[in-house]
Amino acid sequence: MDDAPKQPDTLTTPAAGTTDSAALLAHLVSFDTTSDRTDLPLINWIGQWMDAHGVSWTLSHNPDGTKANLHAILGPHTKGGLAFAGHVDTVPVEGQDWTSDPFTLRENGNHFIARGAADMKSFVACTLAAIPDIVRMPLSRPVHLLYTFDEEITCDGARVAMKDATERNLLPEWCVVGEPTLMIPVIAHKGRLAVRLTVHGKAGHSSRPDEGVNALHALGEAMAWVAAEARRFALEGRQVDGFDPPHTTIQIGIAHGGTALNIIPEYAEAQIEWRTVPGDDAHALLARMENALNQTTGQWMKTADASCGLTFEILNELPPLDLAPTDPLVTTVRLASGNNGEGFVSYGTEAGIYQRAGMNSIVCGPGSIEQAHRPDEWIDRDQLTRCDAFLRDMVRRVCVPARNTP
Repeated sequence: MDDAPKQPDTLTTPAAGTTDSAALLAHLVSFDTTSDRTDLPLINWIGQWMDAHGVSWTLSHNPDGTKANLHAILGPHTKGGLAFAGHVDTVPVEGQDWTSDPFTLRENGNHFIARGAADMKSFVACTLAAIPDIVRMPLSRPVHLLYTFDEEITCDGARVAMKDATERNLLPEWCVVGEPTLMIPVIAHKGRLAVRLTVHGKAGHSSRPDEGVNALHALGEAMAWVAAEARRFALEGRQVDGFDPPHTTIQIGIAHGGTALNIIPEYAEAQIEWRTVPGDDAHALLARMENALNQTTGQWMKTADASCGLTFEILNELPPLDLAPTDPLVTTVRLASGNNGEGFVSYGTEAGIYQRAGMNSIVCGPGSIEQAHRPDEWIDRDQLTRCDAFLRDMVRRVCVPARNTP
C-alpha cells in the first residue's frame, strides 16, 4: 500500500435518511483511518451526515490539528442523558495477507470483510444509521454521539473529548462504548500502564569492566525482577473472578542495548507493561518497582559512577473499567441487548477513561474481538441487525419520557 490514504468512492456515498447500517459501513471502511494518518476526511463526512439530519455537532482536535473527535447531540442540548461512543481509527494492514482490498467492503455469505469491520466501524455505522429514527423520537434527555481518534495507539482522543465535554458542561451521564463484544455487556476490563525503563551506564573496553558500568547487566537485573513480579502476581496477587488470567500481569515486550561485543554498553532500555485488575493501583506497582531497583541495581551503579542509574518514563496509561453488576446502566443494557449476563475482558477500552471522567460506562457492541486486527477482518451481518435494534431500544428506555428508567 502506498503512503497516500485511499479516497472513498463518492458514487457509493449513502443517501441522507437511510437506515441501512451495512451501506454506511461500506462507506466508512472506504476511508483509510489507520492511526498514523489523519481522520479528518471521515470526521468531516460524518459532520455532513449530521447536517443532513439537522443534528448539532462540534469538533475537538489533537494538538497539531491533524485529527479530530466529533461530538453530536440529538434532543436537548444539555449534559446528562445517554452517549454512544466509538473510535474511527484502525490498526494498519501492512504485513497482513488480505485476500481483497481491505478498504472495500466485501460480503462473503453472512460476513462483511474489511479493515475496521469488527473494530469498530460497524458500531459507528449503526449509530449513524439510527439517526433518522432517533431524530423523530420525543427525546426528553439528550443522545450524545462521540467519535474519537487514536484509540488504537494512545486513547488520547477520548481524553480530549472528555476535557472538551466537561469544559462545555455537556458531559453525558451514561455511556455505551461499542467495542466488539458480540453484544454482550462488558462491565469490567483491566487497566494498562506502559513504561519505558532507561538504563544509563558508562562505556569502556570489555577488557576493563572495572572502568565502566554495564547498562545491559543492570537491565538484566531489572528483567529478572519483572519475571519474579509476574510470578508473584500469579501466586499471591489480587484475584478477580471473571478475568482470564484473574490477576494483574506484567511483562517486558521490548528490550535493547549495546553496540559491540567488546564495548561495555553505556545505554539500554526496555518497555514494560502492567495490565491491572480493578483494585490494583498501577502507579503504586510502578513505585514498587522503582524503589526495589533503586535500592539494589541503581545503588551499585551510582556507587560506581554518580552519573549512572535508572529512569522510568510513563508512555501510556489506560485506567480499568469497574461497573457494579447491580448498576442501573447494566440492567438497562441487559434488557436492550437481550443478554441476561455480563462479561469481563483483559484488554482495555476508552470506557475506563470515560468512567474516570464522570460518565457511567459500559462496553457493548457488535462483532467479536477475535476477528479484529487480523487479515480479512470480518463481522457477521446478524451482529449489525442486533446492534441496530439495541441502539433504538436504549434510546427509548433512557431518553424517551414514557420509558425513562434512571
